[in-house]
Amino acid sequence: MADHALDKNYGKLYTLDGTRFTGSSQRAQAFAAGAIDLASSGAEGVLFAAAEGIQSTIIASLSKEALHRGFNTAFLALASSPINKVEDLKGKTIAVNGFSTTGELWLRTALERHGLKEGDVTVVPVSFPAMAESLRSGRIDVGEFPQPFDAMAGKEMKVKTIFTSKDGMPFDEELIVIVGHNAYLKAHAQAIRGFLADLQATTRYYIAQPVKARQILIDKKFVRVPADVYLHMKDYYRDPTLRVDLDALRKMQDAQVAAGFQKKKVDVASLVDMSYLPK
Repeated sequence: MADHALDKNYGKLYTLDGTRFTGSSQRAQAFAAGAIDLASSGAEGVLFAAAEGIQSTIIASLSKEALHRGFNTAFLALASSPINKVEDLKGKTIAVNGFSTTGELWLRTALERHGLKEGDVTVVPVSFPAMAESLRSGRIDVGEFPQPFDAMAGKEMKVKTIFTSKDGMPFDEELIVIVGHNAYLKAHAQAIRGFLADLQATTRYYIAQPVKARQILIDKKFVRVPADVYLHMKDYYRDPTLRVDLDALRKMQDAQVAAGFQKKKVDVASLVDMSYLPK
């Protein structure tokens, strides 16, 4: 959407009319209502919605919380804090982006792996943009920081990582995926294949030339993070083929069900259709 230089099929097989939403719930409502045809979505939200009977079809992976590859969402404390490990969290106030979110699940599983439970800490919801100030002011002891908020926090103040998403869930997870309605995908298969072929080419350029690609996003005002932070920050792992990891989705669902975040399981394979991806 920022630069069509690599998009061989744009204007021929498809066009894009992008819409930004202030939150995932508004985007999900628009998608469910048919106001948008495709959506980027958190993978855990897709699983939860499917379990509630609101099904969509995952056609591509944009980013992953991968073990030993790329950035992992971090839970940070001030460098001056006496907290140095998960066991030190007992009695402390921990902020996540919201209740029943992946962040709360990462927190809960990390605590359990280190002999604690969620009741041993005070969990509060804080939005990502407000997380750094909450940590700096002492209102919280530890906060959840995805990118680019982790990179910005490290630039603004002295912090340390207490644990990451992989401490409690030591396996690859799908983070952001692209979903569509199955009927729409089938009716516009050629356009979807053209779109994903271009997205794959663009993703490979982003991986190979991250500084140049990120500068384009800054120049076109798709990203409003300071250049000295954004251009060189560590990013989440992105599969250059855009393929979805079914095993990761199954493990994610098992964790959500075990934690009580998801009431019942769904057939993960039925939620994914990778036939639109380039062969």
